[in-house]
Amino acid sequence: MMKAEFPRVRFTCVLCGECCRRYWIPVTHRDVARIARYTGMRPREFLALFPKEMAADWDEPVIRLRDGEYYLVLKKRLDGTCIFNKWIGDKLICSVHSVKPNVCRYYPFIYWLNGDIAKFEVYDKALGYCPGIGKGGYVDLKIEISSISDAVKAKTEFREIINKWDELVREGSVNGTLEEFMDYLEKAIDAYSRKNS
Repeated sequence: MMKAEFPRVRFTCVLCGECCRRYWIPVTHRDVARIARYTGMRPREFLALFPKEMAADWDEPVIRLRDGEYYLVLKKRLDGTCIFNKWIGDKLICSVHSVKPNVCRYYPFIYWLNGDIAKFEVYDKALGYCPGIGKGGYVDLKIEISSISDAVKAKTEFREIINKWDELVREGSVNGTLEEFMDYLEKAIDAYSRKNS
């Protein structure tokens, strides 16, 4: 298991759904494959592209289309909530909780790697915003730490998939339309799923 450093912080998710409204959720091909298998939906039914020019510099692969550069994210509803959120009473519940994207698994924490040490900290934009910070017991992040190696591998694989697409766009082998990209992505996800089933 990877070594980790993390803050001594109390946190428990209070199921308010604010993080699901506030942020766009970037995904990898592995996240998409898990969600598609779990829901029976085609990726294009729950994915969207978020313009890079409207975002900070995310540590995510940049998808090139003929009309710009984008990040791959989960769709949102008109009220700003993630497509997979459902109100149950006064709680906003994730309907794909058991297969949710890695970025959701870590929130409100972020991490970076320093050699073989994963360093966790509370995401600065979650401070004063996430009502679960300061509630419950102290976090131990065992589950999150155990999944770091897999998350890093997923991001590396996804970057390779997107780099291949971007090369197709650069060399003019594809027109760089959204429809072509979604076809390409679904084929890549099918290949990944067959290989890992």
